[in-house]
Amino acid sequence: MTKPNQLQLSLLGIFFLLLSGCSTDTNDEIAVSVSLAFDESSLPTEDLPADGGDVVLDVNWANTNWTVKAGDAVSGEKFISQITPGSGGDADKGDSQTTVTVSFSANQTMSANQQKIILRSYSGGQADTIILKQAAKPTPKINISLDPNTSYQTISGFGGANMIWGTDYLSESEMNLAFGTGDDDLGLSILRVRLSSDKNDWAGLVNTIKLANERKVKVLASPWSPPAEWKSNSSTDGGGHLQEEHYADFANYINEFIQYMDSQGATVDVVSIQNEPDWLAGYEGCEYTIAQLLNFMKNNAGSISGAKVLAAESLNSNHAYTDDILNDPNAAANLDIVGGHLYGSGLTSYPLAVQKGKEIWMTEHLLNLDSGNNPDNWTADTPVGRVWNETMEMVTEIQTCLSYNWNAYIWWYIRRYYSFLGDGERGTTRGQILKRGYAMSQFSKFIRPGYVRIKAELDNTTTALSLTAYQGDDKLVIVVVNPSDSEIPEVTIALPSSASLATAYTTSELVNRKKELLVSNDSGVGLNIPAKSIITIVVTN
Repeated sequence: MTKPNQLQLSLLGIFFLLLSGCSTDTNDEIAVSVSLAFDESSLPTEDLPADGGDVVLDVNWANTNWTVKAGDAVSGEKFISQITPGSGGDADKGDSQTTVTVSFSANQTMSANQQKIILRSYSGGQADTIILKQAAKPTPKINISLDPNTSYQTISGFGGANMIWGTDYLSESEMNLAFGTGDDDLGLSILRVRLSSDKNDWAGLVNTIKLANERKVKVLASPWSPPAEWKSNSSTDGGGHLQEEHYADFANYINEFIQYMDSQGATVDVVSIQNEPDWLAGYEGCEYTIAQLLNFMKNNAGSISGAKVLAAESLNSNHAYTDDILNDPNAAANLDIVGGHLYGSGLTSYPLAVQKGKEIWMTEHLLNLDSGNNPDNWTADTPVGRVWNETMEMVTEIQTCLSYNWNAYIWWYIRRYYSFLGDGERGTTRGQILKRGYAMSQFSKFIRPGYVRIKAELDNTTTALSLTAYQGDDKLVIVVVNPSDSEIPEVTIALPSSASLATAYTTSELVNRKKELLVSNDSGVGLNIPAKSIITIVVTN
C-alpha cells in the first residue's frame, strides 16, 4: 500500500472544506421572516364623520403579497365604498409600509355604522382585521310652534260602534271604561248603533243609548237596510235598492225610530241614511246610485226631524256620492254631516264640504291584518310588535284625518279582540283595555268635543313626525306621532307665556299612556319622541 504524499493530503483537505461551506449556505437561505398588520398609529381614534369622505391607513408588511377588502357590517349598514390600492406587497422584500385610502359614503341614518376591513396575505398564513366606526347622522333639533289665533275645524269627537247584530251590547261597566273621563278611561265621545229594519229590535237598544246620554256621548244611528217590503229584492240581505215609491215611507221610518227613542228617554243625535250604499253585500245592506241618493236627500230627507242627518257613509268616502248633494241647494239644506268610511281609499281633504259648512265624519274603519278572518291573526300568540305596527297605522290615519279638517273619527266595534276593549276571544279578557284602546285614547281622552284645531308647525320638513294641536277649556293639546323606527330626540315645543303646566302622555309598543311632567325653560318644553309612538302633550294655562 502506497502512503499518500503531501500534495494529496492538501487537496483532500480543500475538498472537505468546500463541502462543509456548501452545507452552511443552504441552512442560511431558509431563514426568512414574514409579517403583515395595520400600523396602529394610523388607525382613526374617533368615529368617521357621518357625511362621508376618505381615511388613510398604513399597512406594515415584510416578505409577502397581500390583499385588503371591506368586510361585513358589525352594526348598522355597510358604508365603505372603495379601498385603494386593494393589494400590495412582495414575497422577496423585507420590512416595508404601504399607504391605503379607504373611501366611505355618507350615513343617512340616525344610527352609527361599524364595518370590518380585512387584511390577508396570499399564502393565508398572516391576517389582520380592524373595525371602522362611522358616526350617526346628526339629529337636527326640531322646534314646534303653535299659533292659537289661526284655527280650523271644531272637533265633534271620537268613538266606535256598539254590537251591530245581536244583543250583546256594551255593559254599564264597559260603557264607563269606554266613555268615562277618569284616569283609567278611554274618553270616547261618540257611539254608533244600528237602526234596525225590524222595529222589534228597538226596545233592546234603549238602555245602551240612555247610558250614552248620561255620559254626554253623541249617538249616531246607521241603517244597514230599510224594511224588506220596500226594497227591490224584498229582502234585507243581498243588496237590492229602496224603491222610489217608498222613499217617503223610509224617511218616516227614521222619524219613528227617533221618536220612539225619545219617548223612552233616549236621545239619538245623528241619523244616517244608509250604511255603505255603494257596496253589494251578502249580508244586510241596500244599494243606492248617486242619483238615487241625491233624489232621497233632495226630496225626502228634509222631513227627518229631531236629529242631524248624515250621508253617504260610502265604502271609501267617495265624494261622488256627496258632491251632487252639496252642489244642490235643496239637497244640501237637508244634509248636516258628510260621513264616509276608509276601506281601500278615501283619506283626503274635502274642500267642498268645508266650503258648504258641513262637518266631515269618518264613521267606520276596521283594520286588523286579515280583518280578523284568519284564525292565526290577532291571537294570544301574536307578537306585540306586530299588533303595535298595525295600531300605528290607525294612529297615523286618525292624525291625517284631523289634519284634513275632519271633525270626528269612529272606529268599528269598541269591544272586540282587535279593538279597544277585549271581548274574551283570542286571548283577550272581556272589558280589559287593549293596546289599540290606549292608542285611541291619546286622541279621545284629551281632545274633547268642542275643542278647535289650531295651527301647529314643525321647523324641519324632513322629519317623520306628524303634528296636530287643539285648544279648549283653557288648555292646549298637542299630538305628535313618530311612525319611524328611530327615536327623534331634542324636540322643543314653544309655549305661550300663560302656560303653567305641561304634561306628556306616551303610548308605544312598550308603554301605555305613560305620564310625564315636562319641565319648561326659556325655549319651551323639550322631549324625546320614542320610535313608533304617539305622544299627547296637555298644556294648562
